[in-house]
Amino acid sequence: MLHAIVSPRRFVLLIAIALLGHAPSPQAMEAIWQADILFQVNAARAAQTLPPLHWNDRLAATAAAHAADLQRCRQLTHEGCDGNSLPQRAAQAGYAFRRISENLALCPCDAAGVVQLWLLSDGHRRNLLDPDVSELGADTRADAADLRRQQWVLVMGRE
Repeated sequence: MLHAIVSPRRFVLLIAIALLGHAPSPQAMEAIWQADILFQVNAARAAQTLPPLHWNDRLAATAAAHAADLQRCRQLTHEGCDGNSLPQRAAQAGYAFRRISENLALCPCDAAGVVQLWLLSDGHRRNLLDPDVSELGADTRADAADLRRQQWVLVMGRE
């Protein structure tokens, strides 16, 4: 049996069309996957009796800027293509952090899949289950030239 790789956004779009009979707006699509990654991270935290995280638009902007930068360079690294660091990117987005961390993944999967992948890695798991963070923002994007390059950037912090 042949299985096609479907990006998380395309999967949500297909489900929405099936349920609604039409394609949702881009803003609705964005809200759906954002709610999903927040739900998946908070489910992992709840399993460890940790408090839930809240969505933060400045952290999402930090994640989106880094994801776009990495896509341009075709890299997956915590350092930006111009050498910038996570603290620098967060400060540029106006996030005055006391604590900040970042998880990256290259995974043609949905939010549940990427969170499971991160939970299998000691460093990523430590970031997800950090009791000292209270907020998150994220970005995901597929490389139009290679859909296997679904990129995920998750930034967590506390101001």
